Amino acid sequence: MYYIDGQFFQLGLKQKISFFAISLIINSFGNGLSVATAMGSAPWTAGAANLAHLTGWQIGLFLALFATVIAFLNMLLAMNFNWPRLLGNVLFGLSFSLLVGVFSNFFIQIGVQTLPWWARLPLDFFAIWNIGVAISIYQRVNWILHPLDDLTNILRFDYFHGNASKAQMSNFIVAIGISAVAFLISHQIVALGLGTLVSFFFQGRNIAWADRHLFKHLVHGDIRGEQ
Repeated sequence: MYYIDGQFFQLGLKQKISFFAISLIINSFGNGLSVATAMGSAPWTAGAANLAHLTGWQIGLFLALFATVIAFLNMLLAMNFNWPRLLGNVLFGLSFSLLVGVFSNFFIQIGVQTLPWWARLPLDFFAIWNIGVAISIYQRVNWILHPLDDLTNILRFDYFHGNASKAQMSNFIVAIGISAVAFLISHQIVALGLGTLVSFFFQGRNIAWADRHLFKHLVHGDIRGEQ
């Protein structure tokens, strides 16, 4: 939804596609850069990485499993089984996975992983910030979402009265729990670092900041409570 001159307007199809493309690229860029820095991935990516490390299976299998299960969970929490929404979640997940691979390979090829840690750390923080910005954009468009971000949106407005931080942290707690269980079994931990902590504690605030300051006329269709 778009707000200008005191009035709300529904986004047209071209606007939805444009904002979706912008947010998808920004999100994939941020995740790809985060992976390349090896300074800490987003919690759900870290959870999948730790399960992959534990079982020897491919990380993509667990990311796909997370997306599928959560896509159906979203329908349950929203109390509305919506096939277009479900298919949109899957479409986003596939497109996102492909682009993250492209960006991460690019950053690895140009030598990001070989930089000293003090150079990679701010790059990782910048990557996490980009992810939050992207989530803010496509959550406000509310057209096609990654299942995990759709979950955050549902939790934010249906369960946490519009509070982005509480919704994001409750989402991430489950992901951190997955990594913790894997650690208890394997006694090893991977893909967790300072970037993960920044994502866990500040991503919700980052999303709320982007809501207020980037594409300010783009607003949630359902505004309830503080952002």
